[in-house]
Amino acid sequence: MKILFEQKKPGRKSAGIKPIAIELDSCPTTVGELIASTVRSLVSAFNCRAAKATADIDADNDTATRLWDEEISNLAETGRVAFGIVYNEREEDPEKAVANALLSYDDGLFRIFINGIDAGEAANPVRLNESDLVTVVRLTMLSGRMW
Repeated sequence: MKILFEQKKPGRKSAGIKPIAIELDSCPTTVGELIASTVRSLVSAFNCRAAKATADIDADNDTATRLWDEEISNLAETGRVAFGIVYNEREEDPEKAVANALLSYDDGLFRIFINGIDAGEAANPVRLNESDLVTVVRLTMLSGRMW
């Protein structure tokens, strides 16, 4: 199942929201299952990217780390020019990431909206269709003076 996630596009000039497609293995029935399957998909993509970046660094040719003018201008639009180096040398454990994400959701550190409607608690049922828009909003704590 393919769903669309709204992701903040970083950058000062054109900071906006850009939907990205994420492929899920199965159709989740609860909000908790949605979080778990999404985190597993993203951790798997990260581990593949990290393995590929490590293989590129180990290559003998220069072209693995050379950026061309077009790539630099594309990266500059997002606000960050990087070589794609993943500094974490170990693979991330998907189950630890899922447990962390579920705990963070229960603690209220982020909220999920499906097609603009709050998904509610982790045990709430959810009905997703192909290409539904899922928005994750990270809630930040405001710091200030205590009275």
